[in-house]
Amino acid sequence: MTGGVLDLYELLGVRRNASAAELRRAFQKRARALHPDLNPGDPVTAERFRAVSVAFEVLSDPQRRSEYDRGEHKPVTSPPGPEVGFEGFDFSAEVTAGVGFQEIFGSVLPERPLDAEPARGEDLEQRTLLSFEESLSGTRRRIHLVRHDHCPICKGAGEVAMGPIPCPRCAGAGRVRASRGHMIFSRRCPDCRATGRLSHRPCARCSGQGRLIQSEWLDVQIPAGAADGSRIRVPGCGNVGPAGGRAGDFVLLVEVESHPLFRREGDDLHCEVPVTMMEAALGAHIQAPTPDGPMTIEIPAGTQHGQRFRLRKRGMPQGPERSRGDLYVQIRVVVPTVTDDRGRALLQEVAQLYAGDPRQDLRGEGKS
Repeated sequence: MTGGVLDLYELLGVRRNASAAELRRAFQKRARALHPDLNPGDPVTAERFRAVSVAFEVLSDPQRRSEYDRGEHKPVTSPPGPEVGFEGFDFSAEVTAGVGFQEIFGSVLPERPLDAEPARGEDLEQRTLLSFEESLSGTRRRIHLVRHDHCPICKGAGEVAMGPIPCPRCAGAGRVRASRGHMIFSRRCPDCRATGRLSHRPCARCSGQGRLIQSEWLDVQIPAGAADGSRIRVPGCGNVGPAGGRAGDFVLLVEVESHPLFRREGDDLHCEVPVTMMEAALGAHIQAPTPDGPMTIEIPAGTQHGQRFRLRKRGMPQGPERSRGDLYVQIRVVVPTVTDDRGRALLQEVAQLYAGDPRQDLRGEGKS
């Protein structure tokens, strides 16, 4: 006795180094003597039966027993789920060794929760390929869907009404029984939800699942500016969940073909425009491609190779307001191939007129 609390080993009447088999035999002996059915109207004995059950629950679990021996035992709380009752012993059966309290209650009458929440259905996904022009302006895709939908017979419930009949599983008692070794247990019947009568039966059309595979067509609007890798989500168009669970979503994964002229970065576009050496040197008005058609732009005299010009609002549409990104035009200076004497002479004359060394800074001249 410590601090007014009876030691769990003392409750079962065993040594502290008792084996699992000794614990089980001691519990069977104590439970048989203290069971409320054998001592009706005796609250003291009922409380002792509960205490013995708690002691066996703790000590039959190696981890909890170790915690108890170290003084770390916490008060035992009843696990959530259907109620399980202990109904006595049947000594005509063989006893199975090494069975713990939790194993007994978990394996004798395993059942799913009687009122489990319906699960959400699975998402579905397909891919579609867009041209650059379709991604620019937006488009529509008609998708063939094969998905789970609500059963038309039971409307997704998984069961249909029928005249009340005694539950065949529990024979109208509302509880089902099973044994483990000499111990007899019972719990609420999951088929009739402990009422003893059945007013519904599983739907034969969907085998109680509440859903069937259906085929349908779905129109998906792809917004202007959809980029490669965009995911267009259509809520509620995936599989419906079993037993009336809500539907998942349908997701359309967008892939966009590359364009021979334009390269996309975010909502901006980039393209390269070739110009002659003379156009770059003297300046010129040139035609630059844009998604909306050719556009004349002016390049100033002395434009260098690789120089970029920004055309505002000529990129891809962005956001619900349909504003657009920009287009960046990069200049590529094309140097002519000289194959005749006259052309070579003219270029040499130009070189003498505009003599200069563009690599002067590379040699570090003028620095100490």
